[in-house]
Amino acid sequence: MSLHHPRRALLGGLSAALAAPRLARAQAPFPDRPLRLVVPFGPGATADIIARHLAKAAGDALGQPIVVENRPGAGGVIGAEVVAHAPADGYTICLGTVASHAVSAAMVDRLPYDLLNDFQALTLLVNAPNIIVVHAGLPVDSLAGYLDYARRQGRSTFISGGLGTTSHLVGEVLRVRQHAPLEHVPYRAFGPALADFLGGETDMLSYQIPALVPHIQSGAVKRLAAATSRRISLMPDLPTVSELLGDPDFDFSAWFGTFLPAGTPAPVVARLNRAMQAGLATPELQGVLPAQGLELVGWGPDRFQPFFRSEVPRWREIVRVTGVRAP
Repeated sequence: MSLHHPRRALLGGLSAALAAPRLARAQAPFPDRPLRLVVPFGPGATADIIARHLAKAAGDALGQPIVVENRPGAGGVIGAEVVAHAPADGYTICLGTVASHAVSAAMVDRLPYDLLNDFQALTLLVNAPNIIVVHAGLPVDSLAGYLDYARRQGRSTFISGGLGTTSHLVGEVLRVRQHAPLEHVPYRAFGPALADFLGGETDMLSYQIPALVPHIQSGAVKRLAAATSRRISLMPDLPTVSELLGDPDFDFSAWFGTFLPAGTPAPVVARLNRAMQAGLATPELQGVLPAQGLELVGWGPDRFQPFFRSEVPRWREIVRVTGVRAP
């Protein structure tokens, strides 16, 4: 038996030596390296604008940089999948939207993840009202005028940055409820869609205010209506679709929040939520985001998680009524 003792002692010593670095890493304060914030939409989209402001502010609160990574495509599904399958350690965050984390479940028969069970809702950041605009060359000055124009022409095109985005569904609901021949032209990302819209390739666009403000100010596009149930504080003179068309439940505000892979440890979730809240509270974000028509929310996981779950059936019904599906 004595022959085996030195070997066991040696193995025990090796095991302890190998475990020491792992233990040190496990006990290191979170975070101890840079984090990534995956945006499931392209550069120039509202989600990207929010992410780049938030990454700096929340990264400062964490003491580590947050690197923004754009992964556009499939209405947000491609980027969301990256986060759903990432390690649940807090180092990979998704800046999710109503499109990527609610509408997608209704649009796609088989998502590459379980939307309700593969994500932990972290912080609901902002609400972003959509407005309806046409490019300046279109001979219309009102929403009713645009719908009449579409009927006279027998066809009018509207553009979006992807299937299942609120930009897409605004046009589809108008098509169904107003019996207007509106035809969707989907793009993979918002940046190229906006460029072609500004160039007169399509007639109408519904999108969140931040990306449209400079083009409204330059006169490149004309505002027609707010796609919301109430007027927007930044544009109080802009009537809503509900007012103009008598459609009281026409409300296509988009929400934006952060998500983590399910199973992320509770202390890490709490730490990241505090950083997100700190970021939203900075003078920069308190000034910049509302100035672009974004409504600050700041709900933590306790409120955001049940809201997230309630949104999926709501948008499933909207998708059912319009009859749209992902190819």
